Amino acid sequence: MKTQGKYGVTATAAAQVLCEDVRNFSTRRRNILYLMHRYLVENGYYASAESLKAEGRLSDEYELCDNIDLDAMYLEYATYYNMKFGKYPKILKRVGAKIKVEVGGKAQEKPAAKELPKKPPTTDASLANWHIGVGAATQALSNEQPLQIKKMETTTESNGQDNACEIEHGHLGGDDVLFSSLEWQSLAELVKTSILQENIKIKWSDVCGNQRAIELIKEAVLTPIEFPQLFAHGLKPWRSLLLHGPPGSGKTLLAKALYSETQGQVTFFNITASIMVSKWRGESEKILRVLFHMAAKRAPSVIFFDEIESLTSKRDRATDHESSKRFKNELLQLLDGMEHSLNGVFVLASTNLPWDIDEAFLRRFEKKLLVQLPNAAERSSLINRLLGSSISLNPRLLERLVEISDQFTGDEIRLACKEISMHRVRCATKIGDRPTGLLAKESPAAIEANVEKAFRQVRPLGQKLLAKHEQWQQENGS
Repeated sequence: MKTQGKYGVTATAAAQVLCEDVRNFSTRRRNILYLMHRYLVENGYYASAESLKAEGRLSDEYELCDNIDLDAMYLEYATYYNMKFGKYPKILKRVGAKIKVEVGGKAQEKPAAKELPKKPPTTDASLANWHIGVGAATQALSNEQPLQIKKMETTTESNGQDNACEIEHGHLGGDDVLFSSLEWQSLAELVKTSILQENIKIKWSDVCGNQRAIELIKEAVLTPIEFPQLFAHGLKPWRSLLLHGPPGSGKTLLAKALYSETQGQVTFFNITASIMVSKWRGESEKILRVLFHMAAKRAPSVIFFDEIESLTSKRDRATDHESSKRFKNELLQLLDGMEHSLNGVFVLASTNLPWDIDEAFLRRFEKKLLVQLPNAAERSSLINRLLGSSISLNPRLLERLVEISDQFTGDEIRLACKEISMHRVRCATKIGDRPTGLLAKESPAAIEANVEKAFRQVRPLGQKLLAKHEQWQQENGS
């Protein structure tokens, strides 16, 4: 018969809940015993494993599933504990030194710290026995205590300072616990694909203008490497820089020049949304943590976020998914902790839409700099560099091209010069001649007309956005 409880819970339902709790406890106890049995067998404790199997009544019809073992669970727990509390768990603690004391002809071990001093016996027989016991205890202390203390010191040190160097699968300590499990190792391999190792030949002199941006980047990355003594008394170099400007103004080119000039000295992470975003719940946040952890371990290092507005858009948008908010919060926490823990890591980011970035991210960028369009002198130098080897530019034509290319970005000037070269290729394919002999068949007037036409075909996009970028720089730049 079912009875109704005070809060509307029947006795049958309560019995079912109790039965489920008992069943869960029994299952958990059985699983732990099987884990212990597998661990003992894998480490060669066969006699202990047989004793555990007999006492625990473990059946041969069950066995652990694949990739389930006690060591992996321990490492997973240590990793989780470190992520949650910022430190690794302390598993062992020091105990007092033990001494051997003979009582009734039997040697017993008791903690020396907890024993109170005993008054010696007064009878002759007991006094003799007491002296024998003290002699045995003294001998035991002289023979065993130094070894015991040495072991305890080693254990304490490993728990205190070297907890990050646990014994992992297949190799001894010395590696990071964060990468101990297979899951974190796979994420680390994914992040490693973002490390640039190409042989890019771009120098600072190849960057047209933007000397202010070049100086800031050198201050942040190269100066601490070349003059570490300048930062030995608490002064810290720039940790983050946000470059913004119209498309094609040279933001990515600055990053390439930084990589080329520091290749072999600095680890360069080129981060895109395809690496960061994952369809699995919580994996994007883990990738972020692995990224900053690896950057700190490989310092000095640079983390370059290209088009960062795709990852750091405003958080108050109703269309944002919960996973996107979690990702942004994790990135905010990692950026905010850079000054305290990630020494030697420089975050460089570029964006065409700085006004779309959340204010919390903007605060975490120490420097925000507008990448300017090239001025007249810089445009003249760039055009000479791109066309001087193939076309003879007289001063009048060069001045005309500089005037036409006003408000052009560096990339748009490159496209105009490329159009001139492609025009020569098209003419050569039509007349069946080699491109090298083409200029001899064209008059100087025709060449000038084609050059001007190529420059006029380019529609500069920078002039539409430059005013907006300049206003944003005045309000938010630093």
